[in-house]
Amino acid sequence: MSASANENLGAVAGFGPIPAGQNIYEASATAKAKLGTRMQIGDRVFYYGYAGGTALAAGKLANAAGWMAGTLEVDLACGTAAAIGAYAVTNITSAAAWTTLAEGYLVVSDADGEGHTYKIKSSKANADTATSTDLVLYDPIAVAITTSSKVELLTSPYYDLDICSEITDPVSGVAPIAVTANYYCWLQTWGPCALLVGATTAAGDMLIPHATDGSVGPGAAFTSNIVGYSLTAGTSGDYAGACLRIAP
Repeated sequence: MSASANENLGAVAGFGPIPAGQNIYEASATAKAKLGTRMQIGDRVFYYGYAGGTALAAGKLANAAGWMAGTLEVDLACGTAAAIGAYAVTNITSAAAWTTLAEGYLVVSDADGEGHTYKIKSSKANADTATSTDLVLYDPIAVAITTSSKVELLTSPYYDLDICSEITDPVSGVAPIAVTANYYCWLQTWGPCALLVGATTAAGDMLIPHATDGSVGPGAAFTSNIVGYSLTAGTSGDYAGACLRIAP
């Protein structure tokens, strides 16, 4: 069979080209795709992410550090108004140390423009001692933001990834390989996947984060976010087949 025939067969079967030449079993010190890029391979879905200061492990749940309780910045003041049609929102009061908010979100939470969400294209790095940050958005402001407005800053759910350590952690996905800290990788969010089992599960159980770092347990045991369901019976400490249902 010719190379072109193989390529066509792959496309028909759902195994299309890999963006930027980085497959799901590779990690890279440099970005080879835009953060949050979606890739579907057959019945599995992956998003392009960046591991934070902690390495990721194959088959363990990962979350974005910027989405953890207590790390989100809320009710921030806008020191400079942004008119309808503007792409920049500047002088936002922020005490956090952002390296980047690119591919994250600006949420207008109160007063003028409230209820609107904008995706962030780029941001000014914000050091520990800084008191404000500037953003550039992908889309123009739909309703004017004024100095009375309050906003929230959300990083990308695929940035600064870490292994989940609490049952209430918002899960971003599962690394298909071990990933070195501060490396880029693909993170699986949908479809068949091996998961670390923290508490015995039966086939068909709804799965949620377990107290054991990066693991899952049966949904009946905890109150938390659903990450998928088990395909086989799982023994605590082992890995078992599951079907992820995080982001399609």
